[in-house]
This record gives sequence, structure tokens and C-alpha cells, in this order.
Amino acid sequence: MTMVQKKLVLIIVLVLVSTPLFAASPSLDQVKQVFPQAQAVTEVADAPGVVAVARGGNALGYAYTTGILAPISAYSGKPVNTLVGVDTQGVISGIKILEHQEPILVIGVSTADLDEFTSQFVGKRVDDRIRVGARGREGYVGVDGISGATITTMVITSSINKASLQLLPILLAQTGEVPVASTSPPAAGDGGSESPEWVLLWLDRALELWVLGLALLLLLIILFFQDWLVRHTVLFHRLRVAYLLFTVFFIGFYCSAQLSVINLLAFFHSLASGFSWDTLLIEPLIFVLWAFVAVSILLWGRGVYCGWLCPFGAAQDLISKLANRLGFAGLRLPNMVHERLWAIKYFILIALVGLSLDSMVTAAKLAEVEPFKTTFILRFDREPGFVIYAVALLALSALNSKFYCKYLCPLGAGLSFVTGFRVFDWLRRRRECGKPCEACEHQCQIAAIKPTGEINDRECHYCLECQVTYWDEERCPPMVEQRKKRERRQAKSAPQVIAVDS
Repeated sequence: MTMVQKKLVLIIVLVLVSTPLFAASPSLDQVKQVFPQAQAVTEVADAPGVVAVARGGNALGYAYTTGILAPISAYSGKPVNTLVGVDTQGVISGIKILEHQEPILVIGVSTADLDEFTSQFVGKRVDDRIRVGARGREGYVGVDGISGATITTMVITSSINKASLQLLPILLAQTGEVPVASTSPPAAGDGGSESPEWVLLWLDRALELWVLGLALLLLLIILFFQDWLVRHTVLFHRLRVAYLLFTVFFIGFYCSAQLSVINLLAFFHSLASGFSWDTLLIEPLIFVLWAFVAVSILLWGRGVYCGWLCPFGAAQDLISKLANRLGFAGLRLPNMVHERLWAIKYFILIALVGLSLDSMVTAAKLAEVEPFKTTFILRFDREPGFVIYAVALLALSALNSKFYCKYLCPLGAGLSFVTGFRVFDWLRRRRECGKPCEACEHQCQIAAIKPTGEINDRECHYCLECQVTYWDEERCPPMVEQRKKRERRQAKSAPQVIAVDS
């Protein structure tokens, strides 16, 4: 392990021991955001984080924070602290987010979008079974989520539900009866308990999960039969282009399932703030992709994801292929420059990890070096600067293939650290590779093949183009020599035809 890797591991360990802290009870100034007419607040005995709200001598209701009553790790790995106001009848009077570390709420979601989301809770009861995306579903009160912030909105909703239910004993003591639920009880067969938030999402996205599952199975077949497939050049190239198109349009634009370095940072933070499978399972397609990456990276390295399943990487690859078909040869940087530019993405990764120790919000601003949110989540519907940046990176790939992946991608840098533990080494090389033959080195679009012929596994995107060349009897010098020897033997053994004059 190199010194840089050791330092990164140390920083990650520091992330694991960092935990969020929230104030125990909301102040009067904060309560006025959900009870504008409030004049006094009093802490409720044996109910940390809950205050009674009054105006003059009249009770208005209660206010409480989810960060104390129901802290649930969100997308950032830390809870969203939400202030909830409830009147004496158990009706929600207001919602206000006090503190969070959610990247999507900082860059990509407007204040108006957030206010529109929280306003949906006003008028609902504390014992309603509120769910994001459950409109029309029997037994639930549905609210609309925020596009691109599914995990965050569902976690906010879940924490509000769980915190609100803890207010029922207080309302019971005040009124002498439990508020009557406005929705049906839990369905029979679930033991009378509430189903986790992620269950509905997995059911709703069953079709997408089946399609993705079949695509991942096909990729496994490609990997296991790669030696046979790359010998059939036309079939391989058509299959690869089709798979890249699937990755861009289905995984990227349709499912918005582009993985991000923020996923990695959020995972480490969730270990510190209370790991929960429920949080990870809220995004079913993201979860399946990460599970596949976790397995494939240990078997073949980071290249399987970067070369086949990353939507932005696939888009760059397709643009590069199209440019080549149109006659653009592409710009290849000198090896010395190329190797130094490689280091940029590792510096970005280290900076992101360090910034996330202080705040995921701060780290999210630097994480905008990833054009993924602009391209696939917001679909270029954001400020011009972000759009220009994303489009420029895509256009640049026509001149220098996968420029962003090679030099700027912190996610690729993070995945490369695990590549050293891979089990399989199925990319074939010959002793002639590098000296005298340099065919594969010049061909590699990632420039992951050293001048000496070895493949840099930490940078390789497993596109298998070098394997196509490896078996090509027209381009690989050792194979060309074998073909010529075979042709000479066949010529010698062929029967001689002697022409006879009539």
C-alpha cells in the first residue's frame, strides 16, 4: 500500500468516528417557524426534544425535533433534523428543516422545491401513515417527493412519522383519548407492524429491477466468455455498443441510477451515525448496482463498472467511437503528461474525504466536479455553468477519449483502491507485449497499458479492446507471424497442379 493510500485510509477512519450532534429542544425563535403566534415554550417532562407551545395562557400544541426523537441516517449518512409543530388535536401545523448534510438539498434542489415538499405535511395527523409516492395506495396518506432526492425525502418522511407517533402518549395524557387514525390499519399478514419504507419502492420498481438484473447477468456472461467473444470481432463490437447505449439511456436517463463518490462518503458516515440497511435499500437500483460493483471489483477490478455500467463513462465512450467513425483520430497526450494528470482525481478524492469530516454540505460543493447530477438526475435543467461544464466534458471526449474518467473522476479513484485485491487476472498478455510490440498500448483509449506492455489494473476500464487485438491475426505481430507460418505450411502441403500442353 502506497503512502497516499495509507493517508486516505487514515482519513476514512476519522470519518467513521465523527458523529452528528443536535440540540435537545427547539428554541422559541425556532418554534415560531411552525407556530408563528407562539409566545412561550416549555420543555415536556420525560420527553427530550419536545416542548409545549403556548400563547398567553392558551396551549397551542407541541413542537419537537426529529434529530432527537427519530434520527434516521439519510443520503449523506447523517440524519436530517426537522422541526415539527402539532396542535392540541394532533394535526401537523408546520414543518421546518433545521439542519442537514444532504448534498442534493444544497446544490440541485431549490428552496421553493423544499418548501413545497414540507408544506404537504401541514393538515395531516400525527398518526397518519404518510409515505412518499403512496398517493392512491390504500392505508396510506401520500405525499410527492422531490425529483432526484428520493432517499432524502423518504428519510425525512419516515423520521417525521416515527417522531410524531412518540407524541401520542402526551396527547393521550392531555385529551384522555388517542387521536383516531385517518387511514386503515396495517395490512393483515405483516404482524401488525409497519413495513419498511424501502419495501414499497422495490415493489414499484420491480420491472426496472428485472431489466437491470438481466443486464447484469448478460455482463457476467460476457466476462466469463470473453476469450471466445473477442475473437468474433463484429459480434463483440456490436454487443458492446448496444450495452453502452443501454447503460446511457436506461441506467442513466431512465433510472437516474448513476453512482457517485457521494455514495461512498455517505456509506462511511452511515457507519458512524448508526448503520441501517433500510437507508441503503431505499434506492433499489442504486443498491443493486453497488452490490454488483462490490462483487465485480473484487473479482475483476474497477474496470467492469467504469467500462460497462457507468452512464457518463458510456456516453463518453460512444461519443469517442462516433468521432473515430467520422475520421477524428483523437488527441493522445504524452505519457509523462498523462501520468501526472492521472493524479488529479486522487487529490480530488482526498479533498472530498477531508471536507466531509467537517460537513457533507461542503464536500457536496466540491463533488460537483462530477457532472452526473447535471446530466442524469437534473437532465441539464439547472444553472448554465453546470450545463456548460457537463457538455464540455462530453464534447472533449471526442478529442481525448474519456478525458473526465481518466483525470477527474473521484469515484473511479475510490474504486481503484480495492482493485489491488482482485481475484482474477483474465486480460491476456504475451512476452512480446511492449517490446517489440506496442499495438495495444497505442490502441488503449484509457492509456492504461504501460510502454513495457503491462496493464495498469487500477486505471484499466476493462473494455476488452486489447483482447480483440491479442487474438487478431492481422494486427497482433505474434499472431501475424503465426498466421504466416501456417499459410506457408499449408502452401507446401497443398498438391501441385502441373499444366500439360495439349
